[in-house]
Amino acid sequence: MRPTTRLLHTTLGLSLCVLLTACGEPAQTPEERAALVAAAETAAPSDPTLAEKYERACKACHADPENAAPLTGDTRAWEERFNSRGRAGLLQSSINGFGGMPPLGACVDCSADDLDQLITFMMEGN
Repeated sequence: MRPTTRLLHTTLGLSLCVLLTACGEPAQTPEERAALVAAAETAAPSDPTLAEKYERACKACHADPENAAPLTGDTRAWEERFNSRGRAGLLQSSINGFGGMPPLGACVDCSADDLDQLITFMMEGN
């Protein structure tokens, strides 16, 4: 089998596994969603510099349940994005902007390392 065909088969197989796994997950209950929103509204990085940047640039969208951005600490929503784009893809989306998110997530003083740490924080919520 040619390497490109093998890669295509592997990619299709992995995609099917991810889709089938996602289909088996129950939807969030209203109580679970409310708990995620409450946690996102109070979450803050432990590092004071990152906490200030998160508060100023990230929190408005990532703690708002009416926004399309994944909530801070919503591991299911972040996992979907991580699985589809990978860590490097998430970082590039933060740097370049994605959907309604402006480049650098409106954090003009954030370095790529800052953004990477903020992504990790928002994925984990702690």
